[in-house]
Amino acid sequence: MKLLTANVKSKNKHEDSNLKFLYPDLNIEIREEVVYRKNGKSVDKVIEFDKFSGSKVKTTYFDYFNDKKIRSVDEYDYQTGKKIRTINYVLYKSIDEYDINTGKKIRTINFNVKDESKISSIQEYDSETGKIKTISIYKRDGKTVSIIKRIDPETGKITNWVNSRKTNYKPVEPAKFTTRNYDNIKAMDTKCKDDIAKLIDKLYRNKLCFENI
Repeated sequence: MKLLTANVKSKNKHEDSNLKFLYPDLNIEIREEVVYRKNGKSVDKVIEFDKFSGSKVKTTYFDYFNDKKIRSVDEYDYQTGKKIRTINYVLYKSIDEYDINTGKKIRTINFNVKDESKISSIQEYDSETGKIKTISIYKRDGKTVSIIKRIDPETGKITNWVNSRKTNYKPVEPAKFTTRNYDNIKAMDTKCKDDIAKLIDKLYRNKLCFENI
């Protein structure tokens, strides 16, 4: 599908991206490119570049049926241009983090469906196979690890299942991030979050893997 593009006015200072967190002394100007779908009306994505170097710093993807809702955000390392993080908003919020050298996914942070400030679980990936090797399940407070599952990446079988109180395991703290607050984007209402929570519970009860969806 051929997409239309349009440039929009640059901002004087990049205040919205993780760049401020990764490079606290960085002061750059941002140029935005809006990419429309074939109909020429609804927005598919917004790409942000450093105005002077041309490096891509962030891409924001919008929902196909409602371009006022963000579907996901890709963030890139300013110096290398490689993707370092993807923030997903489908079903529930999650963050995929990538190794800046290999480009492989190293961790996925899943947040509580009803409270996006609380972590529900963290999946860590094997650097060789790219498959899950550890799952840390958090308590309701969203801060304390309850159970740790270690998985053989080759077979997919659980090799160890322990209660975190019996170990000295300290999970890696997720990096802080910020996302741009676009105009007219409405937060998900409580009823919608409840419906999604029920759907996820039903999927787990039926032992359906999300990667098969």
